[in-house]
Formats: sequence, C-alpha cells, structure tokens
Amino acid sequence: MRKTKFLDILFVLLLLSSFNFAQNVNESIQLLDEVVAKIDKYSTLKIEFNLNLDNQQTGKVENYKCSAVYKTGFYKMDMMGQIVFSDGKTNWTYLKDAEEVNITINDSKNDLLTNPKIMLQNYKKDFKVTQISDKFEKSRTLVTYDLYPKQIDGKKFSKLTLKIDKTTKQIFSVTYVGKDGISYSFEIIKLLENPVIPDSEIKYSDSLFPNADVIDMR
Repeated sequence: MRKTKFLDILFVLLLLSSFNFAQNVNESIQLLDEVVAKIDKYSTLKIEFNLNLDNQQTGKVENYKCSAVYKTGFYKMDMMGQIVFSDGKTNWTYLKDAEEVNITINDSKNDLLTNPKIMLQNYKKDFKVTQISDKFEKSRTLVTYDLYPKQIDGKKFSKLTLKIDKTTKQIFSVTYVGKDGISYSFEIIKLLENPVIPDSEIKYSDSLFPNADVIDMR
C-alpha cells in the first residue's frame, strides 16, 4: 500500500535526527552529525512538503502538496486526499472523497513512527552512507548523500537520497528509489521546530468528521 511507503520515508524526514554515526565517521558526512545535534532537540514538528511520484515505467509524474504534524507518540498527515492520525497503537484514516474513517491497528513492524529509536539504530547498522555532492542549487547550498542498504534482499527500495541544507542544517529533501521503478521524493517547503501543538490539533476525535461513516477494521 502506498501509505506505508509514505510513512516510512516521511519518518526519515521527521526523525533522522536520532540517527547516530560511529565515532570514527568519515569527515565527508560530518554535516549529518551537526544535523543530528540540532534536530535531536525536537519534541514537536510541523512540516509542509511537496510529494513527487515518478513512475519510470509509465513516464507518469504526480505532484502533491502535503503537510504533517509530529508530537512525541502522535502524528497527523494530510496528503493525497486523506488525513491519517496515529497514537502509535491505532490509526484513523479519513478519506475525504468517500467521507469515511477507517480504523486500523498500527503495525509497529511497518510504521516507523511507532518506535523511532529502534528503527534508527537499524539504519545505523544496515546502511552505508556516501556523500555524492556539495553544490549550490535551488537558491541554497545543498549537500547530497546516498544511503544504500547493506542487505538489499527483502527491501522495497534500492537507496535513499538525502539532501541537507548546509546553512540551516536542516533536511531539505529525501528521495526513495523503489525497486518497482517508482521514486517518491519529499521536498520540504516549510519546517517549524518545536512549535506548540495542542492535543486537539493532532489527536483523532469523531467530532472532527461528524458526517463520516466509521469503519472499524481492527
């Protein structure tokens, strides 16, 4: 399902901050350590981003404007005609066109937001990081890294490409290169660090969509 892939890669955007490299890390990825030090202090985030889908098999390209809110233990995403709420145990997905809410169990094996510490430890163990460029583009200096899984079997992607804004030390974009020939690129438009997020803004409530049909699929 596309949503799982989006959650996976969006999680990298939100929480790569906890990703620790070995102490003898090559100087070429020193910037990532600085990003870690900066973003590791985030307890809440608000992000507006563009989602681009590039199907290399059909030549079709799709573009979407999306947003996400993260608060320790919770997240909400608005993208592609649906709003997803999660408290780490349960997901509520509001389908705008269908006026319907689907309630599902949050699968900790697939949803990286459920347990970020464990998942990012796996990134440290399972990925090889290579810097591929440091240049001025899109009105800023971007440092680009490729993250290759050391074990490709069982993975749905061949690599992740990460771009870091060298001046602000923020993640600018992440591209997920799928084995199926479809690439998913997330480019941040706006990122608010540690904003105040009331529970009413991020937690699901039936009162948010009083006319929706609620389907409990747990």
